[in-house]
Amino acid sequence: MTAKPLKGRKILVTAYDLEQSEHRGIAVYSKSLIRCLHEAGAEVWLLTEYFDKLSGKGLRNLPKSTQELIRNARILNSLAQGQRDLITNPLQRKFKLALKAIKLKPYLRLLINVLRRPRTYKSNELNKLRVKDLYDNPYIRIERLDYLQYVNGIVSAPELYMASQLAAHLPSQRPVRIDLHGFDTLITTCPLNIYPKNLHTFVQTIHDLIPLEYAAANQDPLNFSHRLQACIPARRIFVSDSTSKKYKYHIQNLQKSKSAEREHQESSTQEMVIMQSPSLHFPSWLTEDPRKIADLQPVSHLLRNGALAKSAYKATTKLQSSKNLIPFRYYLFNSSVEARKNLLFLAKAYAESDLSRKGIKLCVTGKLKSDDYSNALREIVAHEPGIILTGYVDESSKLDLYLNALALLSPSLVEGFGIPVLDGACLGMPTVASDCESHLEIQSLHDFSEHVLCLDTLDSREWAAALQAIAGTYRHFADQPVQTRIERIGRYYQFQSRFTNQLQKDLLTILN
Repeated sequence: MTAKPLKGRKILVTAYDLEQSEHRGIAVYSKSLIRCLHEAGAEVWLLTEYFDKLSGKGLRNLPKSTQELIRNARILNSLAQGQRDLITNPLQRKFKLALKAIKLKPYLRLLINVLRRPRTYKSNELNKLRVKDLYDNPYIRIERLDYLQYVNGIVSAPELYMASQLAAHLPSQRPVRIDLHGFDTLITTCPLNIYPKNLHTFVQTIHDLIPLEYAAANQDPLNFSHRLQACIPARRIFVSDSTSKKYKYHIQNLQKSKSAEREHQESSTQEMVIMQSPSLHFPSWLTEDPRKIADLQPVSHLLRNGALAKSAYKATTKLQSSKNLIPFRYYLFNSSVEARKNLLFLAKAYAESDLSRKGIKLCVTGKLKSDDYSNALREIVAHEPGIILTGYVDESSKLDLYLNALALLSPSLVEGFGIPVLDGACLGMPTVASDCESHLEIQSLHDFSEHVLCLDTLDSREWAAALQAIAGTYRHFADQPVQTRIERIGRYYQFQSRFTNQLQKDLLTILN
């Protein structure tokens, strides 16, 4: 898109999901949103809760410009590190903070501020960092912060997201208020219990209703309900038709009879179902000429040794018990490890397929947690050597894993959308997914039904049979690795451009 229809617009985007330790589905959406807004000419800013007051050790006596340099470094470092010990229950977060306040006096003032519910953030309380003014800064070169190239600045509202979580936990709906004077638009990348003041346009993104419809998600239903209700007076973006229908039936329609004012708000708001962009990004030189797509050989440590050992594999079966992944000799599961992702079911189906004996592995990129579900998976893996647990992988390794996988697997019980399935379909790789509504929506797009097979998750033997069939039908991938990768890259490039252009058009519609 060469035109700049959003030129002159100052848009603030929430960084809540970019602050988490793992950049999964919503973080991928956040990055696509930021890039599309930037390319449409908008001045894009991030709204983060990270802030550092530089208390103690004489830091406050330093020159103001020096203090600002140190504070900016700490904010950027927090975004680069993410919240490694995320506590989803607001009362747990409050209790943890209270313990710190007892031991350390500097935390007392912070605790008092957080307990002011619902809190109001004044415009002059917000700290602003201009990313474009950073000179030779190390953080703009960190892969995790690659989205900063499309960001003009960062707004810090201390403990904003924790304050909104605490307010959402109250018996009645009371959103946190924030004065965003000087900005035209606020877009949240997930439902937040906030209400912006002095703003022309407020847009909330709704991905799913999973914490309400799936008890094992282990999130507070009152908290999430209030976050969804805070979306009613705003314009709304839904990531799938399925989510839109659920929201209208369970949240929006129930609120219509409350008051004539609310009904007026309902009639004046705007909402859209948009299609996200796929998440993989290739080096610019690779797709410079769409007619001459080059190969991208694997460089990740997960595949490099396996690729070198491919010829040895043909002569011996010793590599069957190896932790090395051989291109096109493994299935890929690229999601977080939690109950609704249904990974235990997939592990059972893989074991029943008996493909481990043929050297075909199951690669799991999710980060295991210290809960019962992850412990059960660890026990299965101890007896099933064909399942490889990589932990959370960086973007370069993820790209290698997708390009060289035999197929993608996604047996989720419920999804708001399903970016891994979209990525698989755009690559044209065999993809086996559950028959939840969002996966069926993806399957119905373009020619994706030729590549995406949606199965129910009632019988693991049906999945085992599908895995066996794919291993037999597509065994030529391993004999033609270069050609297979080039075909996948060329196809993906075309679909990525198509989806990104459509996302930009949809954003212009909802904003205007």
